[in-house]
Amino acid sequence: MGPQVSVVFQDRRVEITLAELARGAATIPLLDLWKAALPNQEAKPLTFDLFGSDGFHPSDRSPCARPLTAEMIAAAHINVVSHDITFDAGHDLPGCYHVHAVVRFEGRTANAPLVQASCAAADWTSRARPPLLKAGKGPACPRSDRNGAAETLFLAQCSDSPTGPGAAPAAPIVIDGVELRLASTSPAGTSGRGWTGNQCTFELRLADGSGKAVLLGAEDVPPFNTVSALVRSGSAVWLSVGFNGYAREFPKGGNRVLALDLCEGRVVWRSKDATSNGGLLLVDDYLVSPYGFTNEARSVFVFDAHSGQQLQKLPVLENICPSKSWAPHWHPGERCDAPGQRVGAATNPRIEGGAFLVDTNTGSAAFTCQ
Repeated sequence: MGPQVSVVFQDRRVEITLAELARGAATIPLLDLWKAALPNQEAKPLTFDLFGSDGFHPSDRSPCARPLTAEMIAAAHINVVSHDITFDAGHDLPGCYHVHAVVRFEGRTANAPLVQASCAAADWTSRARPPLLKAGKGPACPRSDRNGAAETLFLAQCSDSPTGPGAAPAAPIVIDGVELRLASTSPAGTSGRGWTGNQCTFELRLADGSGKAVLLGAEDVPPFNTVSALVRSGSAVWLSVGFNGYAREFPKGGNRVLALDLCEGRVVWRSKDATSNGGLLLVDDYLVSPYGFTNEARSVFVFDAHSGQQLQKLPVLENICPSKSWAPHWHPGERCDAPGQRVGAATNPRIEGGAFLVDTNTGSAAFTCQ
């Protein structure tokens, strides 16, 4: 659970940081939260619902089937730290209205029906799977073109830096229907290169309000690591968390894959460290994850997306020069990688024009699909 609450009405959604609104108070009147988010929207003609971080809301229980009214909201308070709801003395309401860990406060017109988002459970069954790739060029891959995902988030707040971590608050980000929040930051000391940075925790949930949130703590995300890639299939999400530097400079680890179930609200599996920093590609039941860095061995890892079993680890050897992205900067006669080079970047996994490709610094490594 992060420091913010989403206040929602029709197509409007506003994120409010409770501590900023509280100004030192332990609780905030819930009506003040509504006014801060939507000052021009009168609360009196509306009804309301509250959603906890586990997906619970009052109408889940028959004693609380009646929607919350503006009068009831006017007697309610939200705790700045726990996000728990309490009511003023004299409002003897069933316990199911006292929602814990509120992350969403939604208003709707009195006659609007409650449309509750739902999620389907992901399949995490482990099955025997053949290898996906073979090193080197070969026949066209019999799969449709698709691009991998790579997007570094919350870098200023979570990475190490010679000037220290950024202090600016980070707003939640939605990628492919998944909402990511920076739940907390705490000083993590210095990395192996002497730069200071933070230990970050993250909260992820389905943006439509269905399912349950997952809080990624220090056991999932090591110091100085942040989110670098995300792919989703239904309620299943695969996340790459990592640092930008040499592995020896980050002795507590990182550059790993986390598999999350956002319907059940849990971490399903974690990969070993040093298996992911170049993006993620989901190909049917396989998760493809390249890893490499300057003067460090580079490989492409293939996981069983369901169980997390590592099925393959193949060296990334450039056999296309230049890559499509580097071609505008390349001139005939210039070399790319040295022959047989096994170190350097490995990024942007994709299937393109019948070839499975991973980019190097200036070229690409093509693999054959099996």
